Amino acid sequence: MSYIDKARELGELLAQTPEAQGLKAAEAAIASDPAGNEAFKQYQDKERQLIAAQMISKVVPEKDALALLDLKIRLINKHPLIKAFFIQQQKYEKMMAMVNLALTTAIHGMPSADQLPLPEELKNMAQQILNGISGGKQMPSMEIPPDFKMPQGVKLPNFKLPGQQ
Repeated sequence: MSYIDKARELGELLAQTPEAQGLKAAEAAIASDPAGNEAFKQYQDKERQLIAAQMISKVVPEKDALALLDLKIRLINKHPLIKAFFIQQQKYEKMMAMVNLALTTAIHGMPSADQLPLPEELKNMAQQILNGISGGKQMPSMEIPPDFKMPQGVKLPNFKLPGQQ
């Protein structure tokens, strides 16, 4: 079986997860509420415009990002179905992040918590998650190349790459 077939199989399995099913159900609930559906469509349009602007200029004006966040908060406060959607979306995104981490570690090896851009108080929790993903197997550690540079403008608090001071 090719890796494309395996990816398709993984996608079919992920579509059956409670997170994906919950997200579909939340979308359907919004669609059944005319006022909520219209408000949500306006939010999605503004979000798409922001993403398109980011793709073109690589920089999103802060006022536009804050306006979208403000709209999202107002929708959450006014429409319970939209609030439920964003909660489900967050659950789905967490699940997909875990899937991505599992794929990445299978390809590149397991990072140690010290290599993650996390505050000290979260590193123990991160190490427990990484240990759980490995299924009890000792996996090779991920190596960060000594010449790796963070992209311009990205600043991670309390994080230094190996070899940096």
